[in-house]
Amino acid sequence: MPARIDDLLVLNANLNKSDFAKYLRDREAVLPNDFGGLGDGVADDRTAIQAAFDRASADQKFAMIPPGTWNVSGTVTLPGGARGLIMQGTIRYTGTVPTSVLVLGDGGTIRNAEKLYTGLNVIRQTLSDWSSEADIGITVRNVDASQIELRRVEGFTIGMRTLGDGRGVEDSTFTLGRIVNNRIGLDIWCATATAWNTSIRYYGGHFAQATGVNASQDRFGVRFGNEVGAYSNHNRHVFDAPNFELRQAGSNIAIPFLNQTSGSAIIARNMRMEACSPLAARHTAGAQDCEYDIAWTNTYLVGIDYTATANRCGNAVINRHRAPASRFQRFLAGVPNIRAAAFRQSATEIGVEGLITIATSTTTATFMADFCFNGLDDVTPTDRALTLAAQRGLCWLLDVSATKEFALVHTLAGNAPGGRLFARCFDGAGNIRTNLAGDVLASITTMLWSPPGKLWTGGSPMEDSSLNRRQSLRFGPAVAYAQIGIVGFDGPIDMQSLRLYGLPEAAPPVLNGTPLAPNGGRRELAAEVSWDLPSLAPGATALLDVTVNGARTGDLAQASLVSSTRFIELDASVWSNNTVRVMARNISAATFDLTAVTLSVGVVKRRMP
Repeated sequence: MPARIDDLLVLNANLNKSDFAKYLRDREAVLPNDFGGLGDGVADDRTAIQAAFDRASADQKFAMIPPGTWNVSGTVTLPGGARGLIMQGTIRYTGTVPTSVLVLGDGGTIRNAEKLYTGLNVIRQTLSDWSSEADIGITVRNVDASQIELRRVEGFTIGMRTLGDGRGVEDSTFTLGRIVNNRIGLDIWCATATAWNTSIRYYGGHFAQATGVNASQDRFGVRFGNEVGAYSNHNRHVFDAPNFELRQAGSNIAIPFLNQTSGSAIIARNMRMEACSPLAARHTAGAQDCEYDIAWTNTYLVGIDYTATANRCGNAVINRHRAPASRFQRFLAGVPNIRAAAFRQSATEIGVEGLITIATSTTTATFMADFCFNGLDDVTPTDRALTLAAQRGLCWLLDVSATKEFALVHTLAGNAPGGRLFARCFDGAGNIRTNLAGDVLASITTMLWSPPGKLWTGGSPMEDSSLNRRQSLRFGPAVAYAQIGIVGFDGPIDMQSLRLYGLPEAAPPVLNGTPLAPNGGRRELAAEVSWDLPSLAPGATALLDVTVNGARTGDLAQASLVSSTRFIELDASVWSNNTVRVMARNISAATFDLTAVTLSVGVVKRRMP
């Protein structure tokens, strides 16, 4: 019978060579004690540990590190032939040259599957200065369908690295313990284009820094990255209840997740953030569909930092600490039936109540109000939609000085694909911002600059087959106002509905129809003037022309005087473009001579039949 684990610490000094070989053959684990290792915290046990690891691999057995402190002056590697590693003691690195101290599994294209690595405990005798990423506590290579339990890794530039080398890391479960005083606690990495690092489950983990450790340097809990040209689509990693205590101090940053890849679906649930930057993650490339669910933080507002190299958004922070119900997106504006909201702006133009009509044609305009129109030609009403000609669209104008992220959803007739995201950016004075990096990001697609129209459009049509029908937009810090909408960039689109959502902690103003965008989405127009009527004999009349910008012949007009008399009758009609003529008639039997009073004029556009 193989010996039990509890019996593996027998002394072997009195066994002859033959008996010793049989003893090792019959045991279920190989120990460094078998090769002269001491584990006394004084001797260099590297040679003994490596010998034990090599024997465990050759015999397809477990390797075991018994209780004690096992000093090593360099790397020890457990080849993939071993069934796994059981650690009760601690491996302590006493060297100074940056290296990966404990390496588990083979590199290259060899699959390291069905392994059990438990109790992993590797520390550095002297704290790393974090200057070299070759300084790694534990490297787990090409692991698949395995169980890994990390008890502690401490004092390195990188605590633990999971490495897709010539093939991948996948479908395994990691239970994480203390990950302390490492610049990057867990590094999820790929070395080649043929490798991958996907679909891993992580439980727990205390990612922490002691006060004063390399205090001026940035630090991260988990990093997703790759060598240049290597696999970068890291996806479906799920973290349950990680704890981050990263000690932001002074000018450094301390962020739980650093994502330098273009992968998707990195899900962190019930995170704890203490002494961290007010950021759950930093994204430097195209990562999307990531969710960071925060159960506790000592920072009220937590976001995602998109660096200048980021080219996707569409990720979410769900802060359950401090009024969690307020964290979900809130409806801001919408036109649920664009056909029903259509009106006749003029004899040749059609507008939509609540929406600005837009075009991508060449423009010399530079000011915000000059980009907002109430109606365009080349728009055809159908039974259920408005058919917008190519390069035509609909949008809102919003104040984005405080709220930066929005989601846009639209429907075309027959639920057809089509349309592209549309955005124009303005500064605080209402001046157009032209082709400035960082002004606008989109989820799923890259925003493309169009110089003639001074606008941004999505790089591809919105459709289910591309998984980009639902889109998000994020505006940079220098953008104060923005047009947000859909445009028929690739051809006509049959618009039926359009809805806009935003983050719930703010209520950004929709500016359609205000003085900042007076001609945008307004079906009802109004003006007020002071009118000092002349003395009117019985039956006499007086005329006054009032400017109402946007009024067109055929519009419905009405007028009223702010006066107590009931004997002045008013008629109003649109006399010419932008002009309403008001006629006042004395319908009494006496002469009236009123003092100056306010005349109110209203114009209403005709609905589409």
